[in-house]
Amino acid sequence: MSEIDKTFREGGLGQLAQLIANPARSGIYLSRAGIRRIAAELGLSTGVQSRSRMLESLFRDAGADGLVEELLDRLIAEADGWLGRYREWARACPPAKSAWKGWGARTREFRSSLRRAKKWARTSAREAAREADARAAE
Repeated sequence: MSEIDKTFREGGLGQLAQLIANPARSGIYLSRAGIRRIAAELGLSTGVQSRSRMLESLFRDAGADGLVEELLDRLIAEADGWLGRYREWARACPPAKSAWKGWGARTREFRSSLRRAKKWARTSAREAAREADARAAE
């Protein structure tokens, strides 16, 4: 299990937010403005905090509003955007191609983990709905 998968499965929101906010680990850079944009697209707010705290709040609020899958979709789109940038930069400067290849590998790993996290979120939401239905039926 990769460090990213382990953080998604076992880490708390703080660890997850720190992973995403660290470009060397996630392969992407999310600015405060980018995080605020994602929050606004979901109808959420982030407040004025560090990037990792903004992401932690965003995940917490998305979870409370049933928007985790949508948040993960937005992060997947961010990863896709960075992968495109790395390809463009590698073409523009062939001597740096190996560096961008490494960044791309981290980003692809992160994107794969986001996709798996989306499946876990969907499964968790279904299980929670079944449990709620069972309690309501009692």
